Amino acid sequence: MRKSLFFLLIATCFSCGVDLDVLDILGTDQTIALTFPENDSECTEGTIVSDTQSELVFKWLDENNSSPYTVHLTNVLAASTETYDSNEQELAIILDRGVVYSWFVTGKLNTSSETWNFYNAGPGVASTIPLPAIAISPVSGATISQTSTAVNLIWQSEDEDNDIIGHDLYFGETDDPEIFAADILETRFDAIEVTSGKVYYWKVVTKDSNGNESTSPIFTFTVA
Repeated sequence: MRKSLFFLLIATCFSCGVDLDVLDILGTDQTIALTFPENDSECTEGTIVSDTQSELVFKWLDENNSSPYTVHLTNVLAASTETYDSNEQELAIILDRGVVYSWFVTGKLNTSSETWNFYNAGPGVASTIPLPAIAISPVSGATISQTSTAVNLIWQSEDEDNDIIGHDLYFGETDDPEIFAADILETRFDAIEVTSGKVYYWKVVTKDSNGNESTSPIFTFTVA
């Protein structure tokens, strides 16, 4: 299995209503560790179900055995998320082939894993789809200085075929931002005017030479 140099910078945590004092004591010992499919990889394993689907066994490690678990699986292209329950530290799931997925696992006692991405290879794949872009600066959820009148948006994008041809940037003050700039060759856009006290939203669509596209999550930042 080939692995890229793409790194996921955002980890997601979910609360199950456990007393915060208990969580402080438990600390990072409750973290669930994902093991398979590997992060930022092209997955060619699994059992072929049909020309369009395959079955893959997801695996993770949890020394504290915080079962039952919930696998949160997102089809990145369709922007749709499904959840699956398991009492064990693995679960077989039928997936669409030729699709980029992201996934993470939660358990009881407010435990959670990091979020990983992978590409579930399809039949006769001629090219891979770009992985969703990651916000580098500002990171999602950041607050920037109130003296800032402009911001430089920087992101990271990667395609295993190395055939990315451009990016479309969506930016605005709503959680469904409109197109701001198209066919950006670099992985940044500088000097965007911002106003103190406002929250801004942005996302990036990455495009390759084979007509494949991936859409990042919506990132946010606040001007103090």
